[in-house]
Amino acid sequence: MIPAERGAARARIADAVRGTHPESFAVVMATGIVSAALRAAGQPHLSAAALAIAAAGFVVLAAASSVRAAAFPADLRRDLACPANSFTCFAFVAACGVLGDRLAEDGHAAAASVLAAAALAAWLPLTWLVPGRLAVRHREPPAITDISGNWYLWAVGTQSLAIAATFVAAGGLIRTRPGVLVAITAWSAGILVYLVITVLVAIRLAVAGLGRLNPTAPYWVAMGAASITVLAAAQILRGSGPAALGAARPALTAAAVIFWAAASGLIPLLIARSAWRHLGWREPLRYRADLWMIVFPAGMYATASMQLGTAARLPLIHDVGTLAVWPAAAAWALTFAAMTASLARRPAPRAGDLHRDTI
Repeated sequence: MIPAERGAARARIADAVRGTHPESFAVVMATGIVSAALRAAGQPHLSAAALAIAAAGFVVLAAASSVRAAAFPADLRRDLACPANSFTCFAFVAACGVLGDRLAEDGHAAAASVLAAAALAAWLPLTWLVPGRLAVRHREPPAITDISGNWYLWAVGTQSLAIAATFVAAGGLIRTRPGVLVAITAWSAGILVYLVITVLVAIRLAVAGLGRLNPTAPYWVAMGAASITVLAAAQILRGSGPAALGAARPALTAAAVIFWAAASGLIPLLIARSAWRHLGWREPLRYRADLWMIVFPAGMYATASMQLGTAARLPLIHDVGTLAVWPAAAAWALTFAAMTASLARRPAPRAGDLHRDTI
């Protein structure tokens, strides 16, 4: 390879690394949960293939993110300081939780435990650096339009910790009762975060509305956050005996059904908004990175429905989840194919491209 070609290759790699924004982990979130949905639907080979892609994607993105943090610290600080985009950093936490849970299902307890530890290690500082700093910042409070569906990733990340506590307890690293207590605590915190963000998003929509240029994909995370709340409750119900849960079982079941109904109610509204954006406003259909923010909630809804139906003995909800697996898998396949084609025909994105490229 001649020096000019080596220089071009290094520049391309640097651009790719610099373009690895935190929300890139939505690829792992979506692929991991679709793998879980396929496994629950009795498709072990398709599930294993998706799991391999999710695991490989996580390794690549984690390595690229580490290099980016070391080589371009100003970019990372800018991500954390931007109210409109900083909550996407919780995508890493969610990716750890979703991938760890799927690995635990296949018996990879050690790898799952490492991911659980990484999720907690990331969630603690991120909760201070992102929502914590916004709450105490007085000079430059966020604009009302900075509030978006991306903020629900904080709730998704928090519920990922509840799921992580269940699979760590199932692996025997902590006892059942402490594991259940940690899981219920994280689950309850996730519900509180969800409700707070819902109030803020409702105020934002009432004051500023959602115009043609505002993307729809982040608001699908509202449905995904409701669905992962259902999944976390189902995991706690499934992995804990009556003695460990006690009187909490009816409350967990009732809350899970309420959140499942909320997620179900959001689906037609989100589909209508997305369809109107492309049909009514004639927006072109093309690959965008935040499409994974739609695939993830679709897969999460299917998985959560099946697991809640089994854990709470509600066959109708389980059947709904079984039907939802295939639209989620189709959405994943289309988005993955579009991403692959997009990467093949254009250079790696430069810093800032991902946040400007929205649907």
